[in-house]
Amino acid sequence: MNKIDDIEIICYSCGRGENPENSLVGVRHCQSVNPNWRIEMDIQLTADNKLVLFHDYETRRTTGEDLRINERTLDELKELNVGYNFKIKEAYPYRDNPLRITELKEVFIEFPNAKLLLDIHTNNPEVITLFIELVETEFKNGDFIVVSEYDEIVQKIRKEKPGWTFGVPANEAKKMLYSSFVYLDGMFPIKSDILMLPQKYGKINVLSKRVVNHAKKRNKPIWAWIYEGEYVQTIESKSEMEELGKIGVNGIFTGFPQKLANELR
Repeated sequence: MNKIDDIEIICYSCGRGENPENSLVGVRHCQSVNPNWRIEMDIQLTADNKLVLFHDYETRRTTGEDLRINERTLDELKELNVGYNFKIKEAYPYRDNPLRITELKEVFIEFPNAKLLLDIHTNNPEVITLFIELVETEFKNGDFIVVSEYDEIVQKIRKEKPGWTFGVPANEAKKMLYSSFVYLDGMFPIKSDILMLPQKYGKINVLSKRVVNHAKKRNKPIWAWIYEGEYVQTIESKSEMEELGKIGVNGIFTGFPQKLANELR
């Protein structure tokens, strides 16, 4: 069991429940709520090799415009309104007050002391050198963790920067889970520094006692959200956070940083 005060809090997608996801407005909000909480952000690569904050390959879901990030230059993407489809209390506050796409470099410069979780959402191998160079130039002494669903991207960055901290990529997580379920833990060592897993994936209970014990035996912290399937459900309340703490979770993801902070006061 982990006490609630010992659980690390990560603002999922820059606090997407309270501000447009992956936006500079969202980063500023998360920092204002609690500068000690980590901020998770997704990274894509533009056609002119700029690293920007964006989750999907396509832009329609958040901007209303049907483009692909990797086929457009930064200048072209800055014409979009990344807050266009952000809705709160039946209103769309950014349709008359457009938000422009954010470069990762902007975050590094404005928030050199922020704690960041950098989630690379492209499998383009060109991102590896560009990402390392940008971090080394603008955020070398910053507090950051690297993660990606693409195992090869993580492996190659880890090879270049073995001293950096890494979250678990998808295939490694699957091997860890399967080996736990069939009692073959010793055959699949956990290479990553942090296990980032949902409590439930579809109908599967991911964070079983067996899986948690597997991680604890190897001194690997677990950071969790509640559900992943057609949608991602993060932690919104103190009670949800306490329940995850009871099963040994070390960190939690929230899309509602202000709401959670209010409950924790």
